[in-house]
Amino acid sequence: MPRVKEYPRFSKEEYARRYAEVRRRMRERGLGALIVYGDSGSHGGNHANVKYLSNYQDPISSYVVLPLAGEPALYMSNRLYLPYARQMSVIPETDAVDYDPARKVELRLRELGLERGAIGLVGLRGILQGSLPHGHVSHWERAFPGASFAEAADLLASVRSVKSPEELRWFRKGAAYTDMAFEALEKKARPGMTEHQLAALIAGAYMPHGGGPQLIFVGSTPMARPHLIFPNQFPSRRKTRKGDILLTELSSDYEMHGGQAHRPVAVGAKPTKIYQKLFDVAAEAYTRILRCLRPGATHADVRRAGAVIQEEGFTTFDTTLHGWGLLIEDPRVDIEATLIKRPQNEITFREGMLMVVQPNVATPDAKRGLQVGNLVEIARAGARPLQKYPIKFMRIG
Repeated sequence: MPRVKEYPRFSKEEYARRYAEVRRRMRERGLGALIVYGDSGSHGGNHANVKYLSNYQDPISSYVVLPLAGEPALYMSNRLYLPYARQMSVIPETDAVDYDPARKVELRLRELGLERGAIGLVGLRGILQGSLPHGHVSHWERAFPGASFAEAADLLASVRSVKSPEELRWFRKGAAYTDMAFEALEKKARPGMTEHQLAALIAGAYMPHGGGPQLIFVGSTPMARPHLIFPNQFPSRRKTRKGDILLTELSSDYEMHGGQAHRPVAVGAKPTKIYQKLFDVAAEAYTRILRCLRPGATHADVRRAGAVIQEEGFTTFDTTLHGWGLLIEDPRVDIEATLIKRPQNEITFREGMLMVVQPNVATPDAKRGLQVGNLVEIARAGARPLQKYPIKFMRIG
């Protein structure tokens, strides 16, 4: 298949490495094939596993069938999109499901002779673990009564958790685009702009250069009488005013490989005393966690480093640290004093992992809060931010 410049791809060697790693784990579990599902939810992040294996991202949903022996196949949602899919996909067998995804996958499994095989099911990735559509799984169970089906989402997660040098280069591009967003806010944002106008300014900073608008979370609220401690996931029509704080969580991406950063922005005035204190504690927690992250460190080290937040009398809202891949991944690590009790992950950090360090420090009454953070790489000598935009309390107007 000729390389199409319009949609960048990793090298053939990179895809060979990925397939070899996945198949090694399949062999260990006795699996003859994986059925890998993705859809367009979670800002496209639900397509992470399909993207990882095929380079393709569908506007609706798609499947990859990856056998232990034999060629993979990609089955995408709508024949209308097939020319686009064949330009993007690295899998020669790329076809549309023609309104019957379960039947299309069934036929491929029969071609592979897996009517009585062991099949791994790989559903959605992310902080909300999902699975495949129930109707599709029921179809395969009826079609193959002699086969066995097993949950295997963790298999892909384990392979994807450590990034290759090629992957890291793409993530660095996404981080650079994300830095452009904050530079544009600092230079061009003005009091009186709506959140929609701010979002347009953010996207306009990197899209002309090839960056994608993965996440644009912005939310403005008066520092004197706030109603937000976390940004809006979709911009409102509210106009920013003097004395506001603008809360941000921004991720631009290079082909789904995004950066992520969080900075508070004071609008037309200095931060109030309490907001300055929140920022100072968040920045200190970020610095301490960054220093503790290195190969061999664990979740316990992160909790100890972030404990400065509760020692200063504050709590947290968003998770303090989470994994990063083609959007949010495990692990999630919180400190003790948090407003939301989430399932936590135990982890030993390894070289090549990506984490987002993002203390979202809030007052115990949950009325005031802000977030400071960056995407960071676990390197041999310790953690280093992929974002270059400085940690600071931004000012506009």
